Amino acid sequence: MDNNPEQPVNQPVNEPTPEAPGVAQPAVEQPVEQPVAERPVEQPAEQPAAEQPVAGQPVDIQTATMAQTATSQPTEKTQKEPMSPATKKKIILGCVIGGIGLVLGIVAAIVIPMLLKVNYGETYKIAKELKPKIYEIYRNYDCDYVIDYVSSTYTTPKSYSGYIENCKKAYGSAVNDLVNQLGDSDGVKKNDEIKNQFDKFKAEYSSLSAGDAEALAEKLSLWQAVHDFTYAVDDLTMSSPDSGFKTAANYLIESGNDTLKAYGEGWLERVLGVTAAYRAYQSSPWQTSAEAYTEYNNKSREFSDWRSANSPSISTVAPLDFSDSSRMYSEFSTLYDLIVKTYEKNYDFGSNTCTEFLNEVFCE
Repeated sequence: MDNNPEQPVNQPVNEPTPEAPGVAQPAVEQPVEQPVAERPVEQPAEQPAAEQPVAGQPVDIQTATMAQTATSQPTEKTQKEPMSPATKKKIILGCVIGGIGLVLGIVAAIVIPMLLKVNYGETYKIAKELKPKIYEIYRNYDCDYVIDYVSSTYTTPKSYSGYIENCKKAYGSAVNDLVNQLGDSDGVKKNDEIKNQFDKFKAEYSSLSAGDAEALAEKLSLWQAVHDFTYAVDDLTMSSPDSGFKTAANYLIESGNDTLKAYGEGWLERVLGVTAAYRAYQSSPWQTSAEAYTEYNNKSREFSDWRSANSPSISTVAPLDFSDSSRMYSEFSTLYDLIVKTYEKNYDFGSNTCTEFLNEVFCE
């Protein structure tokens, strides 16, 4: 019995079928191709490696195509055109202007706040120095004595001169200078509330004949001349020598005031006429004594009438008024309190001008 039975004649030949997934296919013999001699292949120029897509990341076909195109074309170096002088100048000018603007901005940021800052410390220092002097004026009675005792024959020239000097000190140039400095200080000029109060104080201060120290001294010297004249005349009699009357009249004649000078000269001329008539009457014999007496009496009456009509009032010639010192002091006290409160709010810590305690400050 043959071990290889013959295949049926009409049995189909097994054709290769597509692989089914997961199913093993029987091996099929394939016809063997004859090898062909390999031809050398031209190697392309080495190109930069194209960016490979990352696994799982979608590929942009257009981008990839552009990249391949870019790598396939030769790169050309482009040369920059040189910068024109006009462009260079514009750039340099822009840099310079920008630098200047920056510097000006920094300077402005530093200087402007300094200019706008009000120096209340200066105002406070002047007001504090002025305070005791204003109080001295308020409590001073010597100026009042100058007015009250000008016609007093009991007040000696020495005592009256003392009143004059003390009054000058109270309203001296030092006080006027401080008042003017206070008015020119930063706190008064740049703060409307303080400025308004200062003007009220200054008006009251000036009304006390204290606006000008020199003018006050000139007025006081005239009051001194009138007092000395009055005191000297009180010691004279009809029997006094003419030199005594001349000495008295010279207080007015040499006072430097035209009104007092004119009165002194007129007074001396007439009073010497009266004394001459009196001496004539005293030395006349009894036969002419009646006539001499009539002459003396007429001279005396004329002199008295003239004196009443022409005697100048010192209050008119050199007016003084110290009666409102209390109102002046009140206005200054209000001004001082306002300056203190304002300075405490704008205090310069570290200046040691006032008492500093933690973050608080107390100014006297």
